[in-house]
Amino acid sequence: MQAGKHYKLIVERQTDIGYILLEEEDSSEEIFIHNNDTYGQELTEGELVDVFLYVDHKGRVAATLGESKITLDKYDWVEVVGGIRTGVFVDIGIRKDLLVSEDDLPIDKDIWPKNGDKLYCRVIDHKGKLLAKPGSRNVLEELQKPAPSDLSGKLTVTIFNIGEHGANVISEEGYIGFIHNSEYKEEPRLGQLVEGRLTNVKENGEINLSLIPQKELAMDDDAELIISKLEKIGMLPLSDKSDPEDIKAHLGISKAAFKRAVGRLLKEGKITQDKQAEKIHLTE
Repeated sequence: MQAGKHYKLIVERQTDIGYILLEEEDSSEEIFIHNNDTYGQELTEGELVDVFLYVDHKGRVAATLGESKITLDKYDWVEVVGGIRTGVFVDIGIRKDLLVSEDDLPIDKDIWPKNGDKLYCRVIDHKGKLLAKPGSRNVLEELQKPAPSDLSGKLTVTIFNIGEHGANVISEEGYIGFIHNSEYKEEPRLGQLVEGRLTNVKENGEINLSLIPQKELAMDDDAELIISKLEKIGMLPLSDKSDPEDIKAHLGISKAAFKRAVGRLLKEGKITQDKQAEKIHLTE
């Protein structure tokens, strides 16, 4: 029998702190299940029970009545519940959490998963110790569904890989996509659930997304427009007190958009504003 798999075992006898289980009545290989791993269920001699085998804190193969979400042969989404210097722990559905080794995490610890993030993992046996290992893109592609060509709006996606140029993601519906690093201001974490704005559906059904809100993109454009005008004419006879019609006539944007862009440029120190004279200038 191998740790990391589910088995049907026979209850051979009870001990002071648990039960001894056998694969067959005449088997010599005994597996121990602690009372804590029966979750309050009383077992009877000769009973056939479904168990998951794991490695306990002493390095022994032990059984639990808890059903593990992942096994040596099965991937699933598991939640991050803690972290240490050498990796993060995930809840697999039994009392013992499994470690995802730092070898399977980004070099930059700032983008390691945090509590509540989710990873698509399976169990691996590493020198007699069970670990959880995240699946590669090829594994995630088994969940993939092509996105419809008319898909639009926002999608909730999970980050499953972070590379030099951006992040690979998969949506709740199974759409696989990519977020270029120019489309986020702060690098997302591995396993993080984010809401992205759809920017493109490719012919193969994969998607591109942005984590930058449309309003911020518009503000970038409006700010560039104001700077461009000021570079050409030196001054604009406008302020946040100007009439919307005057702003529209000079720049072709709304007063709300103007105020957002001016506020940003003032904060960045790129312009100065004379509210009394209703003028804005480039900062000298």
